[in-house]
Amino acid sequence: MLTGRNTAIVWLGAGLLLAGCSSGQPTALASQPPTPAPPAAPQLSADEQAAVKQDNVVVLFQPGSDQITPQAARQLDVAARLFRDVRPVVMFAIGYSDTNGTEFGNLVLAGRRARAVKQALVERGIPADRLLIQALGESELANTAQPLSPENRRALVKWRMS
Repeated sequence: MLTGRNTAIVWLGAGLLLAGCSSGQPTALASQPPTPAPPAAPQLSADEQAAVKQDNVVVLFQPGSDQITPQAARQLDVAARLFRDVRPVVMFAIGYSDTNGTEFGNLVLAGRRARAVKQALVERGIPADRLLIQALGESELANTAQPLSPENRRALVKWRMS
């Protein structure tokens, strides 16, 4: 505790409190804790980095199915987070199929897959009016060398920035 008539207390910019007394020697009284740095931008996972680089998220399906698997759900989590972080104008859910079955049946299945992806993204908080769906069936195979490959049973989530 400081006593005396010639005591002055001064706050310095760094938060250090100094008291000057008649002896002329400043004495440190207290210091404020440093101001915390602003939170860092969220780090992107490896899946998110790959999605940003490729401008899409790939969601795979089981043969003949439009059901979201646990792996597909993780990919949809990536797409939803990117939507919130990147803020695209619109996202597209584009459904595809392999060549097993009729061309028309595969187009219908691709549409069901695109709708399932849209619904899953809406459940994750993405506004439905910012999600468009498209079905391409077996018209654009991811793996043309193996038309029945699991890579062809997919939906792509893409986005447009402007």
